[in-house]
Amino acid sequence: MDDRIQKALDRVEPQVLAVAVVDLEHLAANYAKIHGRLRENTRIAAVVKADSYGFGAVPIVRRLYAEGCRLFFVATINEGIEIRRVLRPEAKIFVLSGLLEHTEDILVEHCLTPVLNGPRQAELWINHGGRIGKKLDAVVHVDTGMFRNGFSESEVLVYWEKISSNLKTNFVMSHLACADVQNHEMNDRQLVKFRNILKMLGNPPASLSATYGFFLGEDYHFDIIRPGKTLYGIAIRDDKIGDMENVIEVFARIVQVNSLSAGDSVGYGATFVAKKNMRTATVGVGYADGFMRKFSGFGHGFLGGKKIPMVGRISMDYTVLDATEVDERHLEIGAWVALTRSPDYTLERWALELGTLPYEVACRFGRRVERVYIGEA
Repeated sequence: MDDRIQKALDRVEPQVLAVAVVDLEHLAANYAKIHGRLRENTRIAAVVKADSYGFGAVPIVRRLYAEGCRLFFVATINEGIEIRRVLRPEAKIFVLSGLLEHTEDILVEHCLTPVLNGPRQAELWINHGGRIGKKLDAVVHVDTGMFRNGFSESEVLVYWEKISSNLKTNFVMSHLACADVQNHEMNDRQLVKFRNILKMLGNPPASLSATYGFFLGEDYHFDIIRPGKTLYGIAIRDDKIGDMENVIEVFARIVQVNSLSAGDSVGYGATFVAKKNMRTATVGVGYADGFMRKFSGFGHGFLGGKKIPMVGRISMDYTVLDATEVDERHLEIGAWVALTRSPDYTLERWALELGTLPYEVACRFGRRVERVYIGEA
């Protein structure tokens, strides 16, 4: 085990049963890698929504700010308020959901910039600026084919003059629907449409790409890119696994060691039956912690240099592993079992086995999974 990770685990209070160790040094390395691959003058706006994909927004933004990042995206106003408490005023925080009626004062109070997703939001923000006698910052989102958020092309052409006259439009943005598939026809179609809209608006500063679009090449970079998952070491395609530094490792403590005889069963439903005498280790993590029940029976952990398979169903609070091959000296109550191990068994490999996305797994980690940080700013 990496000495830095061991030191992080040594800091954990004895009553904590599950831990996610987040390596902010690796986060900083990923930020530098992304920055080094951008075309000149393109800026990074870090996406830190959903508690930084479950990695912990406050330590993440502190470290990114220390690395020079000044632009951040969140999904909701409350997420913006949380990170504004630790960011200096020069840092810009953009709220992807924009604003609703009666949230205008909250945005101004916390120096948050709404992403305007349609005419109603634009009217609310313009009217509020008029009431307080200030030309407010805004981002304008135009839909180029995803049909989720944003002005339609016709709407933005109608409203642009009013927006540009009454607000400080930081940039115009859109979002790619199929950028995870490199040669998908939607990518070029949206790129062409976005360029045409920008031209009609007088070519304001622009942002089209989040993580997936970043890997499509410089044509998609524009003035600002919005990386999220790749900052956290999560690849966007099989061919990109290992391209970034892994940022998270997950551990759970042993809470019980059992000796089974042939014929004994494990867990709810008795879905696993021992074929021979064996030992099991029960660790304190379950589906209440985000360790999904569908993982039962085919995940594994690592202890004492051995790869140990999960057996039986994952329950709300516990997961059981076959520890027969592990030397007894490692089978102590309170010992840590690694549930990930870089580089061969990361969150991405979990997701592949689960048939889901690695950031869905990370976002599911509950508050009982304590985050411990290496390299806090």
